Amino acid sequence: MRRVAPVLALLLLTASSACTSEPKDIGHTTLTVLLDHDVTAAQKDVVEQRLRAMPSVEGVAFETRDQAYEKLRKDSPDLLGDLGPENLPESLRATVTDASVAEAVDLMMGTVDGVEWVGLKIADVDPLPSRIGAIVRLEPTATEEQRASVEEAVRALPHGESIEFEDRDAAYERLRKQCQGKGDLATQLDPQAARPSLRLQLPLNGKGGTGLPEIGRLDGVEAVRLVPVSML
Repeated sequence: MRRVAPVLALLLLTASSACTSEPKDIGHTTLTVLLDHDVTAAQKDVVEQRLRAMPSVEGVAFETRDQAYEKLRKDSPDLLGDLGPENLPESLRATVTDASVAEAVDLMMGTVDGVEWVGLKIADVDPLPSRIGAIVRLEPTATEEQRASVEEAVRALPHGESIEFEDRDAAYERLRKQCQGKGDLATQLDPQAARPSLRLQLPLNGKGGTGLPEIGRLDGVEAVRLVPVSML
């Protein structure tokens, strides 16, 4: 993974939620699809078509490198370092309105050619919910020692609650059941795309950090998602 993906992933994870003029349902999630730096026009079209065809996906919008740079420059200039617009990826952004399929959409979009990274986080809402869900997704090659270290760090979070581990087989079965009747998601879902994870709840009060960015940098962690509690 290139340097830019972790930078933008960190931004997505740590950025504070902003109020919106029209509150959304707290089950909505924001999906960001970062494209490979050398993505072809044909691949870009396929990625966008796949995203638009996903059930419960709305508001698909394309973001250029210049737009991504301006957003980072305004919101988190310290994350830019020596990066310029030419170093940032193009991306697609959308809203997933059904929490029961958001995780499957996230995993499936990550398997499409031309996609470098997919991020999912709770949509900005006003007022903010009192609690948020967190999914600490492990790499498929994570060792038992790495998993144990990640779980120890998660359980050490001062405000973490309802912490549970889910192995890959259980994750696939859960996602498959949730996708029944949701277009072709259930049949398209690849068991190999499922991941073991630690799942928990955290208070969302806007004070202090969650401790999750540090966990996201541990060996064996593939991604961290901040999601509606209903997704857990």
